[in-house]
Amino acid sequence: MDNQENRYFPIFVDLRDKLAVVVGGGMVAARKVESLVKAGARVKVIAPQVVDEIAETVDVAIELREYEEDDLEGAFLVIAATDSEKINRAVSEEACNRRIFCNVVDRPELCSFIVPSIVDRGPIRIAISTGGFSPTLSRRLRMLIGKNIGDEYVSLAAILGIIRPLVRSQPGTSED
Repeated sequence: MDNQENRYFPIFVDLRDKLAVVVGGGMVAARKVESLVKAGARVKVIAPQVVDEIAETVDVAIELREYEEDDLEGAFLVIAATDSEKINRAVSEEACNRRIFCNVVDRPELCSFIVPSIVDRGPIRIAISTGGFSPTLSRRLRMLIGKNIGDEYVSLAAILGIIRPLVRSQPGTSED
């Protein structure tokens, strides 16, 4: 494989009612917590201290302590967002051993998945990734693409979502 290829498989995952563990309590962790809660995950945060944005988030289990082995028991995915290389590496290793999806912020070599830059317009969600080569470029592309997804597309997606079952129920239409 060429060194310049994006080796990641794009996927959208249903996290509703699945346990997502966030190790870390700073602003980066807060952004991850917000996204996970929005996706419907059951979120547990493990950190000696957390910023107000995490502390004030409803329906998040917070354990104010250091990360320990076996903290990932039952998790579907984990995000390590600490300043400690030792803790981030330990989280990555435990996740790998347990076959849990793991993201270590800004350390793609310790990740089994990376988080793309997202254009989010109601039912329309576009994920953009450079495979970790340039998060800055991903953000720039997100802004460029996002400017071109106006409210008319959001309305169209909502309307099509309503009529899709009717169209699919007609003889001779595709199952897709």
